[in-house]
Amino acid sequence: MKKNDKGITMLSLVVMLVVLMMLATITMYYGNSAMKEAKLQDLKTNMLLIQAAVKGDLEKYHFETSNLSDSEKISKKSQYLKGIPIENAESNIKVKFDALANNTEIQLKTQISDDYQQVGGKFDYYYLDTNTLSQLGLKDVQSNDENGYYIVAYSMNPNYSNIVEVINTKGYLGNYSLKRIEAL
Repeated sequence: MKKNDKGITMLSLVVMLVVLMMLATITMYYGNSAMKEAKLQDLKTNMLLIQAAVKGDLEKYHFETSNLSDSEKISKKSQYLKGIPIENAESNIKVKFDALANNTEIQLKTQISDDYQQVGGKFDYYYLDTNTLSQLGLKDVQSNDENGYYIVAYSMNPNYSNIVEVINTKGYLGNYSLKRIEAL
């Protein structure tokens, strides 16, 4: 083999470049995998924090309203259930939630009802804006279009007073509810 002025043969230079390209490709693949895993863990952690923050309020609501009439229960919801009822949320948030809830592939409300059959499909959906999350002590959790909006499904069945499902409108790989994301 003919050497260049610096003493490296052409063949060894080509082999070295191929090896470096393979190492770069492998590093990029594992780096991307690590980034995806970090995003999943971040989303899961945020959803678990939200669930823990609102679950106690739901239990208090069911305890306080166990002997009240339906109209009195409705008036107590605003006191205990955190967030904005989804029907009162901004139109862009309602559109995103309805798209998930009515999408033929996703059918979010059906998924949640299937995951929690014992509740009997009795859920109230509330949107958590960034201010509400801050009041819950979750200042670093953002509920916006970029990160996805957080919606909480509160169990309205008094026999299952501790069931809270957290939904993110952005989701992860087609999974939007905490129960489905935890299964990944």
